[in-house]
Amino acid sequence: MTEPQDVPRIWIETYGCQMNTYDTSAMYGILDDHGYRRAGTAEDADVVILNTCSVRDLAEHKIESRIGELRSLQRKGESRATVVGVAGCMAERLAGDLTKGNNRADLVLGVDQYEHLPTMVEKALRNSGRQFLVSTGHRDDVHYVAPPAAYPTNNSHLVAIHKGCDYKCTYCIVPMTRGPQREKSPEVIEQEIRAIIAGGGEEVTLLGQNVTAYRAEDLSFAGLLQRLAGLDGLRRIRFLTGHPCDMGEELIRTIGELNVICPWLHVPAQSGSDRVLKRMKRHYTSSEYLRMVESARRLIPDVTFSGDFIVGFPGETDEDFRLTLELVRSVGYDQTFNFKYSERPGTPAARLEDDVPLQLKKSRLEELLSLQDDIWSRTAEGQTGAIWDITLEEPARRPDGAWRGRTPNNRKVLLKNCEGHVGQNLRVEITGHEATTFMGEAI
Repeated sequence: MTEPQDVPRIWIETYGCQMNTYDTSAMYGILDDHGYRRAGTAEDADVVILNTCSVRDLAEHKIESRIGELRSLQRKGESRATVVGVAGCMAERLAGDLTKGNNRADLVLGVDQYEHLPTMVEKALRNSGRQFLVSTGHRDDVHYVAPPAAYPTNNSHLVAIHKGCDYKCTYCIVPMTRGPQREKSPEVIEQEIRAIIAGGGEEVTLLGQNVTAYRAEDLSFAGLLQRLAGLDGLRRIRFLTGHPCDMGEELIRTIGELNVICPWLHVPAQSGSDRVLKRMKRHYTSSEYLRMVESARRLIPDVTFSGDFIVGFPGETDEDFRLTLELVRSVGYDQTFNFKYSERPGTPAARLEDDVPLQLKKSRLEELLSLQDDIWSRTAEGQTGAIWDITLEEPARRPDGAWRGRTPNNRKVLLKNCEGHVGQNLRVEITGHEATTFMGEAI
């Protein structure tokens, strides 16, 4: 049975973190339930919604530029979209301000308001730009669930287990845009994962702003992992993002003891200087962070680490930055995500003088990136000839004919001649590497 051609087509563009990716799938699910169709591209859509990020200033500039581009195409008659919406963190932060000016949004939807999306889309299409619709504000009574069909079978299905954050790091806008931490019940999480398994999925990635801070019904994150590890058909559990303060020995030991939990920890350090960490309000010292790493290496076989760093935080000296480089050397990360400090309006750090010159921020960032490249190259070169177990996930973007697999500890491997094996476990021999990806041959 074909769908009526006059049913509006929706296209959602996702910016930012995996939580936004999950929210986009949840929004599509809500729209599907109300009879809307998904467009194949933005050009084919009647409604384009930008699901946004506010973590850095650059992220918001990208959205502003994209709205301008969509409006320009609309004015020139080169786009069929009559409605442009903004959802997510930027919508929560700026609310009605996004409906002003030439490059305005027709509808603005905060992170706890997605259930209103079908009604708002209907009104926006009917109003044709004569009325601007805004729905923002945090709610404790709603947790969205993305439909399992939104994800390819056997790739890692995202599952949000809570939203918001109570840590309130001084540089971070998440407590403002996502609100305080609110837990999804373990029963709802388990039901969501059972639906994924019933649809053929075998792996989940648990999501939260600080996923390791999960607390619900006297259940800690370690307890939740133990509960989920017993689900029949679930072969792998990953999670992100962790917080060093939550990575106690009970959790580390649980990860090491449960075979279904993947031995990969994404635990942002942000700085190696205790003075800077205190100004960031991170609640740990560099030595405490390193003790956590040592404990994980002792208790979790084959564990690997990734992390985040901010350079040029207000007041950061050359000595502070040197301590960050020392921490990176000490940990030996598989991967780091490194950023120049970007002042976010309304955060406590915005009251501090942004006194590190931009050029110095850039040079420190380049030095940190170069150090991580050197560390990773030495690590990767030592893996040639190693035998690993991987899960084959999907065709690789390049080179032609290659397929991408992933180890339990989150290392990517490219192979050839693997058609028909997606979702299967393969044993491979590592033959080399390029950047952060390994090359391998199936045994």
